[in-house]
Amino acid sequence: MPLDALEFDKVRLSLGDNFLLTGGDAFLMDTVTDRVRLELKQRDNVDLVIVYGDEVNSAQINDLLDTYSIFSSTKLILFRNADMMKKAELDCLADYFTNPSPQQSLVITAEKTDARLSGWKKIRQACQIVVCDPPRYSGMFAAWLHKALARMGKSMSDSARSAFTERVELDYSSANNELQKLSLLVGDRKVITEADVMRAIGSSRVGTQIAFAKALGNRQLKEALELLDRLLASDQKALQITSQINRTFLTIYHILLMKEAHLSPSEISGKHLMDIFADQRKHYMGFAQKYTLPQLEKILAILLDTDSNLKSTHASDAVLLTTCILKIIDTV
Repeated sequence: MPLDALEFDKVRLSLGDNFLLTGGDAFLMDTVTDRVRLELKQRDNVDLVIVYGDEVNSAQINDLLDTYSIFSSTKLILFRNADMMKKAELDCLADYFTNPSPQQSLVITAEKTDARLSGWKKIRQACQIVVCDPPRYSGMFAAWLHKALARMGKSMSDSARSAFTERVELDYSSANNELQKLSLLVGDRKVITEADVMRAIGSSRVGTQIAFAKALGNRQLKEALELLDRLLASDQKALQITSQINRTFLTIYHILLMKEAHLSPSEISGKHLMDIFADQRKHYMGFAQKYTLPQLEKILAILLDTDSNLKSTHASDAVLLTTCILKIIDTV
């Protein structure tokens, strides 16, 4: 049964256990691997061996997995990027699991596995699969944040948690970096406050992006232009900015479509905006009251034109984006 990486801290580890880490989140893969490595090193004094799927050949795999080799009799072998192995090497690795050694553990990482290949079928049957997917919705992120704070011996007030989730990307690695900054800021103090969050990341690019989305959603021209200047000054690419604006108005557009389909606000917010943090959903529901479907169709057309102009003309990015925002706010 596949196991979510966020639940891996509950697993009791033993030498001889083998794991297949799948999914696209490198931070979670590293977190799981580090726990296996540290625990087996401390308890069983394993030697760590790292190989890469695009660099290893069948002979090297056989030598590595040979329990009578010159390596330590207790080993932790990390096969990184195993999905890049050729079929011959994959089959060689899979054959090991016909009679795996209790004196070594394998951690195999692969963003995707091809279910059509017999090698992957054998490996998936022999290993505990750990799913390391990036957060798909805010609930996954909230669960990770709770565990991350507990590991640090910290907690957050409700207002601090709201401020934090509003200002970080839906990305474990980026959020972990911000948590490390907060931990250094508060020192031995156990509770992280909203003021701490604002001091540490209130003016970060992510915080500016969220404030920018709010200004656009609320039709606040002055604020939107000021925040645009800050984003450009932080070296954010113009096409990234138009992509963010597009996501903002596509979300509003979909909310209005759902309203036309007679979905209630609670249904829209609770079931169809799961990729947006709960504290931000109420803002988007408010944005939807300031626009109509015809206006949003015009705005999406404006964004399409702006995107095309950014790619095909020599006009200044700042001028094109400023013109775009003026047209959006003035749309009737």
